[in-house]
This record gives sequence, C-alpha cells and structure tokens, in this order.
Amino acid sequence: MNNTFFAPAPAGLSAEQLAARQQREHDSNNAIATMMSNGPAPSPEALALMQRHVDGELTIEQVIELTDEMLKARYAAKAAAGSPTNGGH
Repeated sequence: MNNTFFAPAPAGLSAEQLAARQQREHDSNNAIATMMSNGPAPSPEALALMQRHVDGELTIEQVIELTDEMLKARYAAKAAAGSPTNGGH
C-alpha cells in the first residue's frame, strides 16, 4: 500500500536525490498521519509547504518557521476581527 499526501517525484533525479526525496516523503507522511490521528488534516497551505520540503526546496526547520508565521498571521487577524472596539464602552 503506497499512500502519500505528496506529488510524485519529478523525472530526472539521480539515485541519490531520489533516495533522499523518498526519505523526506516517508518522514512527512508519517508526521501527517500522526497529526491526523489526534486532529484534522493539515490545511492546503501547510501541505504545500510540506510538498516543498519533500521536493527538497525547504528544510524541515524552514517549514516549521513558515508554518509558525502563517499561523500567527491567521490567528492575529482572527483575534483582531473578533475584538470589540474601544469606543462607546
């Protein structure tokens, strides 16, 4: 059974590049499966960042940093939209 959340490897990778990509994909699939065992599937934005990691464009540290920034921006905007105004009270 070959379940994955990610696009197939592009053609033209060397054996070493393909092995490294397969390891990143395996690790990423395991991380997502573990996360989903306790909650919902990751957002499309988070999956897109993980795809970039699997493809070797980003390190896992960069994915974590970008995900943190994305979540902070999303929840800051929601908090600002839900906070009452100071006028009148």
